[in-house]
Amino acid sequence: MRHKPLTTCFACVALFAAALFTTACSPRAGAPDQNPGPASLEDLEGKTVAVIAESTSDVLLSDTDNFTGINLIRCASPTELIDVVENGGAECGISDTVVLMTRRGGHESLRACFNLPGGFDVAVAFNHKDIQLCQEFNDFLVQIKSDGTLDEMFARWCSESLDTVHIPELPDLEGLQGHPIEVATLADNQPFSFYRNKRWTGLEVELITRFSLFCGRPVHFSGYTFGEIIPLIREGKADMAAANLFITPDRADLVLFSHPYYLSKTCCFTSISPNGR
Repeated sequence: MRHKPLTTCFACVALFAAALFTTACSPRAGAPDQNPGPASLEDLEGKTVAVIAESTSDVLLSDTDNFTGINLIRCASPTELIDVVENGGAECGISDTVVLMTRRGGHESLRACFNLPGGFDVAVAFNHKDIQLCQEFNDFLVQIKSDGTLDEMFARWCSESLDTVHIPELPDLEGLQGHPIEVATLADNQPFSFYRNKRWTGLEVELITRFSLFCGRPVHFSGYTFGEIIPLIREGKADMAAANLFITPDRADLVLFSHPYYLSKTCCFTSISPNGR
Protein backbone atom coordinates (compact mmCIF):
# COMPACT_ATOMS: atom_id res chain seq x y z
CA MET A 1 0.00 0.00 0.00
CA ARG A 2 1.37 3.42 -0.93
CA HIS A 3 1.60 5.96 1.85
CA LYS A 4 0.60 9.58 1.46
CA PRO A 5 3.30 12.26 1.57
CA LEU A 6 4.22 13.66 4.95
CA THR A 7 1.81 16.37 6.05
CA THR A 8 2.41 19.56 8.02
CA CYS A 9 1.98 17.46 11.15
CA PHE A 10 5.06 15.40 10.28
CA ALA A 11 7.16 18.50 9.68
CA CYS A 12 6.10 19.84 13.09
CA VAL A 13 6.90 16.56 14.83
CA ALA A 14 10.29 16.33 13.10
CA LEU A 15 11.20 19.86 14.18
CA PHE A 16 9.97 19.11 17.68
CA ALA A 17 12.09 15.96 17.84
CA ALA A 18 15.14 17.93 16.70
CA ALA A 19 14.53 20.50 19.44
CA LEU A 20 14.18 17.72 21.99
CA PHE A 21 17.44 16.21 20.84
CA THR A 22 19.28 19.54 21.23
CA THR A 23 17.91 19.89 24.75
CA ALA A 24 18.73 16.29 25.61
CA CYS A 25 22.36 16.74 24.52
CA SER A 26 22.89 19.39 27.19
CA PRO A 27 23.84 18.11 30.64
CA ARG A 28 21.56 19.13 33.49
CA ALA A 29 22.55 22.35 35.25
CA GLY A 30 25.20 21.58 37.83
CA ALA A 31 25.66 17.99 36.65
CA PRO A 32 29.29 17.01 35.94
CA ASP A 33 29.65 15.95 32.29
CA GLN A 34 32.14 13.15 32.90
CA ASN A 35 31.03 11.07 29.93
CA PRO A 36 30.28 12.84 26.62
CA GLY A 37 29.65 9.44 25.03
CA PRO A 38 30.00 8.35 21.39
CA ALA A 39 29.56 10.89 18.61
CA SER A 40 28.66 8.58 15.71
CA LEU A 41 27.73 5.02 14.81
CA GLU A 42 31.39 4.28 14.15
CA ASP A 43 32.13 5.16 17.78
CA LEU A 44 29.90 2.30 18.94
CA GLU A 45 32.52 -0.25 17.87
CA GLY A 46 33.85 -2.04 20.94
CA LYS A 47 31.08 -0.75 23.20
CA THR A 48 28.19 -2.39 25.04
CA VAL A 49 24.96 -0.97 23.61
CA ALA A 50 21.42 -1.48 24.92
CA VAL A 51 18.58 -1.76 22.38
CA ILE A 52 14.95 -2.87 22.36
CA ALA A 53 14.87 -6.52 21.26
CA GLU A 54 13.84 -6.93 17.59
CA SER A 55 13.71 -3.17 17.04
CA THR A 56 15.20 -1.48 13.97
CA SER A 57 18.20 -0.52 16.13
CA ASP A 58 18.69 -4.18 17.03
CA VAL A 59 18.56 -5.14 13.34
CA LEU A 60 20.90 -2.31 12.32
CA LEU A 61 23.61 -3.02 14.90
CA SER A 62 23.33 -6.79 14.41
CA ASP A 63 24.54 -6.38 10.81
CA THR A 64 27.98 -7.96 11.05
CA ASP A 65 28.91 -6.66 7.60
CA ASN A 66 28.97 -3.15 9.07
CA PHE A 67 29.39 -3.66 12.81
CA THR A 68 31.58 -6.39 14.25
CA GLY A 69 32.69 -5.21 17.68
CA ILE A 70 29.43 -4.18 19.34
CA ASN A 71 28.12 -6.11 22.34
CA LEU A 72 24.31 -5.78 22.25
CA ILE A 73 22.12 -6.01 25.33
CA ARG A 74 18.55 -6.66 24.17
CA CYS A 75 15.89 -5.19 26.44
CA ALA A 76 12.17 -5.94 26.57
CA SER A 77 11.01 -2.38 27.30
CA PRO A 78 12.15 1.26 27.27
CA THR A 79 12.25 1.27 31.07
CA GLU A 80 14.59 -1.72 31.11
CA LEU A 81 16.75 -0.11 28.42
CA ILE A 82 17.08 3.16 30.33
CA ASP A 83 17.75 1.38 33.63
CA VAL A 84 20.50 -0.74 32.04
CA VAL A 85 22.31 2.37 30.78
CA GLU A 86 21.72 4.41 33.92
CA ASN A 87 23.02 1.62 36.16
CA GLY A 88 26.15 1.05 34.08
CA GLY A 89 25.08 -2.25 32.52
CA ALA A 90 25.62 -0.75 29.05
CA GLU A 91 27.80 2.12 27.93
CA CYS A 92 25.01 3.61 25.85
CA GLY A 93 21.55 2.87 24.46
CA ILE A 94 19.43 3.59 21.39
CA SER A 95 16.01 5.20 21.88
CA ASP A 96 13.26 7.13 20.12
CA THR A 97 14.07 10.78 20.90
CA VAL A 98 10.58 11.59 22.19
CA VAL A 99 10.55 8.51 24.45
CA LEU A 100 13.95 9.48 25.87
CA MET A 101 13.04 13.12 26.50
CA THR A 102 9.71 12.41 28.19
CA ARG A 103 11.48 10.03 30.57
CA ARG A 104 14.55 12.17 31.13
CA GLY A 105 12.80 14.34 33.72
CA GLY A 106 13.09 11.50 36.21
CA HIS A 107 16.54 10.41 35.06
CA GLU A 108 18.90 13.32 35.75
CA SER A 109 22.02 11.34 34.75
CA LEU A 110 21.03 10.70 31.10
CA ARG A 111 22.07 12.65 28.04
CA ALA A 112 21.70 12.18 24.29
CA CYS A 113 24.89 11.80 22.23
CA PHE A 114 23.92 11.83 18.54
CA ASN A 115 20.98 11.28 16.25
CA LEU A 116 21.01 8.22 14.04
CA PRO A 117 20.77 9.06 10.31
CA GLY A 118 17.35 9.68 8.81
CA GLY A 119 14.09 8.81 10.49
CA PHE A 120 11.31 6.25 10.40
CA ASP A 121 7.62 6.60 9.63
CA VAL A 122 5.50 5.18 12.45
CA ALA A 123 2.16 3.52 11.71
CA VAL A 124 -0.47 1.13 13.03
CA ALA A 125 -0.16 -2.50 11.88
CA PHE A 126 -2.94 -4.83 10.70
CA ASN A 127 -3.16 -8.36 9.38
CA HIS A 128 -2.92 -8.37 5.59
CA LYS A 129 -6.49 -9.71 5.49
CA ASP A 130 -7.89 -6.69 7.38
CA ILE A 131 -7.82 -4.26 4.47
CA GLN A 132 -11.17 -2.68 5.34
CA LEU A 133 -10.21 -1.94 8.95
CA CYS A 134 -6.91 -0.46 7.77
CA GLN A 135 -8.73 1.75 5.25
CA GLU A 136 -11.11 2.97 7.96
CA PHE A 137 -8.10 3.92 10.08
CA ASN A 138 -6.51 5.73 7.13
CA ASP A 139 -9.75 7.72 6.62
CA PHE A 140 -9.66 8.58 10.32
CA LEU A 141 -6.04 9.78 10.03
CA VAL A 142 -6.96 12.07 7.15
CA GLN A 143 -9.61 13.67 9.34
CA ILE A 144 -7.50 14.24 12.46
CA LYS A 145 -4.55 15.52 10.42
CA SER A 146 -6.72 18.02 8.55
CA ASP A 147 -8.57 19.36 11.61
CA GLY A 148 -5.42 19.74 13.76
CA THR A 149 -6.32 17.05 16.32
CA LEU A 150 -3.16 15.03 15.72
CA ASP A 151 -0.92 18.09 16.09
CA GLU A 152 -2.66 18.98 19.35
CA MET A 153 -2.19 15.44 20.68
CA PHE A 154 1.54 15.44 19.98
CA ALA A 155 1.97 18.89 21.52
CA ARG A 156 0.15 17.79 24.68
CA TRP A 157 1.72 14.34 25.18
CA CYS A 158 5.26 15.44 24.28
CA SER A 159 5.48 18.69 26.24
CA GLU A 160 3.37 18.27 29.39
CA SER A 161 4.44 16.32 32.45
CA LEU A 162 3.50 12.63 32.31
CA ASP A 163 2.22 13.03 35.86
CA THR A 164 -0.52 15.39 34.70
CA VAL A 165 -1.15 14.79 30.98
CA HIS A 166 -4.19 12.67 30.24
CA ILE A 167 -6.66 11.63 27.57
CA PRO A 168 -9.43 14.25 27.49
CA GLU A 169 -13.01 13.26 28.15
CA LEU A 170 -14.40 11.83 24.93
CA PRO A 171 -18.14 11.51 24.29
CA ASP A 172 -20.21 8.37 23.91
CA LEU A 173 -17.49 5.77 24.58
CA GLU A 174 -19.87 3.77 26.76
CA GLY A 175 -22.46 3.60 24.00
CA LEU A 176 -20.28 1.90 21.39
CA GLN A 177 -21.63 -1.38 20.10
CA GLY A 178 -20.26 -4.35 18.21
CA HIS A 179 -17.41 -6.78 18.63
CA PRO A 180 -14.45 -5.03 20.31
CA ILE A 181 -11.35 -4.32 18.25
CA GLU A 182 -8.43 -6.11 19.91
CA VAL A 183 -5.45 -3.76 20.10
CA ALA A 184 -1.91 -4.91 20.88
CA THR A 185 0.27 -2.22 22.40
CA LEU A 186 3.37 -1.81 24.54
CA ALA A 187 2.74 -1.86 28.27
CA ASP A 188 5.65 0.46 29.04
CA ASN A 189 6.31 2.99 26.29
CA GLN A 190 5.72 6.47 27.66
CA PRO A 191 4.40 8.77 26.28
CA PHE A 192 2.87 6.54 23.59
CA SER A 193 1.27 3.77 25.66
CA PHE A 194 1.44 2.89 29.34
CA TYR A 195 -0.70 1.70 32.21
CA ARG A 196 -1.52 4.19 34.97
CA ASN A 197 -4.11 4.14 37.74
CA LYS A 198 -5.51 0.82 36.46
CA ARG A 199 -6.20 2.14 32.97
CA TRP A 200 -4.43 2.49 29.63
CA THR A 201 -3.25 5.92 28.62
CA GLY A 202 -0.78 7.61 26.28
CA LEU A 203 -0.69 9.20 22.84
CA GLU A 204 -1.29 5.99 20.88
CA VAL A 205 -3.97 4.89 23.32
CA GLU A 206 -5.75 8.21 22.76
CA LEU A 207 -5.28 7.81 19.01
CA ILE A 208 -6.96 4.39 18.97
CA THR A 209 -9.66 5.51 21.41
CA ARG A 210 -10.56 8.35 19.06
CA PHE A 211 -10.59 5.85 16.19
CA SER A 212 -13.10 3.72 18.09
CA LEU A 213 -15.46 6.70 18.14
CA PHE A 214 -14.83 7.27 14.43
CA CYS A 215 -15.70 3.68 13.45
CA GLY A 216 -18.34 3.12 16.13
CA ARG A 217 -16.75 0.05 17.72
CA PRO A 218 -15.30 -0.44 21.20
CA VAL A 219 -11.62 -1.27 21.59
CA HIS A 220 -9.80 -3.53 24.03
CA PHE A 221 -6.10 -2.93 24.78
CA SER A 222 -3.59 -5.59 25.81
CA GLY A 223 0.07 -4.97 26.62
CA TYR A 224 3.00 -6.96 25.24
CA THR A 225 6.73 -6.74 24.72
CA PHE A 226 7.92 -5.34 21.41
CA GLY A 227 8.99 -8.70 20.01
CA GLU A 228 5.50 -10.15 20.54
CA ILE A 229 3.59 -7.49 18.60
CA ILE A 230 4.02 -8.48 14.93
CA PRO A 231 3.54 -12.25 15.52
CA LEU A 232 0.24 -11.47 17.29
CA ILE A 233 -1.01 -9.56 14.25
CA ARG A 234 0.15 -12.24 11.83
CA GLU A 235 -1.55 -14.97 13.84
CA GLY A 236 -4.82 -13.01 14.06
CA LYS A 237 -4.67 -12.77 17.86
CA ALA A 238 -4.96 -8.98 17.66
CA ASP A 239 -6.80 -6.84 15.11
CA MET A 240 -4.37 -3.94 15.13
CA ALA A 241 -1.13 -2.93 16.82
CA ALA A 242 -0.32 0.55 18.06
CA ALA A 243 3.21 0.12 19.37
CA ASN A 244 5.39 2.90 17.93
CA LEU A 245 6.08 0.56 15.00
CA PHE A 246 8.51 1.81 12.36
CA ILE A 247 7.58 1.01 8.76
CA THR A 248 10.32 -1.07 7.15
CA PRO A 249 10.25 -3.20 3.98
CA ASP A 250 10.79 -6.41 5.95
CA ARG A 251 7.93 -5.63 8.33
CA ALA A 252 5.66 -4.60 5.44
CA ASP A 253 6.02 -8.15 4.12
CA LEU A 254 4.65 -9.44 7.43
CA VAL A 255 1.88 -6.97 8.28
CA LEU A 256 -0.27 -4.32 6.60
CA PHE A 257 0.65 -0.79 7.67
CA SER A 258 -1.64 2.21 7.85
CA HIS A 259 -0.56 5.59 6.56
CA PRO A 260 2.11 7.00 8.90
CA TYR A 261 1.18 9.38 11.71
CA TYR A 262 4.60 10.18 13.16
CA LEU A 263 8.17 10.61 11.92
CA SER A 264 10.47 9.12 14.55
CA LYS A 265 14.01 10.30 15.17
CA THR A 266 16.26 7.86 16.97
CA CYS A 267 19.21 8.83 19.14
CA CYS A 268 22.07 7.29 21.05
CA PHE A 269 22.18 8.20 24.74
CA THR A 270 24.45 7.56 27.67
CA SER A 271 24.80 8.18 31.38
CA ILE A 272 26.65 11.36 32.31
CA SER A 273 28.57 9.36 34.91
CA PRO A 274 30.87 6.90 33.09
CA ASN A 275 30.08 4.04 35.49
CA GLY A 276 26.33 4.59 35.85
CA ARG A 277 25.01 5.81 39.15
